[in-house]
Amino acid sequence: MTTGDLIFFVVFFWIVFITARLAVFAINIDIKLKKRLWPIIIFSLSGMLMIIAWLLNFPTKGFVVLGIAVAAIIYTNLKGFYFCESCEKMIANKKILTTVETCEKCGASLK
Repeated sequence: MTTGDLIFFVVFFWIVFITARLAVFAINIDIKLKKRLWPIIIFSLSGMLMIIAWLLNFPTKGFVVLGIAVAAIIYTNLKGFYFCESCEKMIANKKILTTVETCEKCGASLK
């Protein structure tokens, strides 16, 4: 794998990830649908990242490090964003190790 391949890999994945997030959160669709789509997008993009790395013949050690990084990305994205069904807003949890129980915008319970 050349440096050019690696740069292409990172830039391409980042553009796809940003586009997917914008598609879900910028478009005014039902909050329940957004809530269902979010994990699908996170796992799909993570899987795509791993497949592209495999296709680019990442070395075994690099693949292991990438796998750990992808697991951390999945965790932070699933734990870091909540959806309030009352005010239909996405809430970003800045303290990943804690659980958000109420909406900071309207005060409704997120459970």
